Amino acid sequence: MRSRDDRGSATVFLLGFATVLMVAAGLVIDGGLAMNGRERITDDAEQAARYGADATDENALRLDDELQVNVSTAVDRATGFMAERGYHDIDVQVDGNAVTVSAAGTVDTVLLNLAGIGSFTVRGEATAVAVDG
Repeated sequence: MRSRDDRGSATVFLLGFATVLMVAAGLVIDGGLAMNGRERITDDAEQAARYGADATDENALRLDDELQVNVSTAVDRATGFMAERGYHDIDVQVDGNAVTVSAAGTVDTVLLNLAGIGSFTVRGEATAVAVDG
């Protein structure tokens, strides 16, 4: 009867198991970083929208006693705010007194970089409305 040689089978199992653990850890760590990055860009979009909505048209307010957002100033303010923080694909829309800001950012990976995934793109959007008072 022929005997089986089992030498090295535990090593192969451990190498496979270690690979699975590294991928799982990468998904947890880098997924958390991506979620944090998405929250950060959304928070910044909220601030940019507020900053844009604060750009009131002073002439309309003085002459007509009507609160209106100055569109060009609101777009410039919000775009500049997001650009200073390094975001790209910045879009600012003004609809009446509502200013909506959306943008994209990049989050670098830690462990998934070993698997060839160097970064995630995250997007955020927020709206602020200018109110009288």
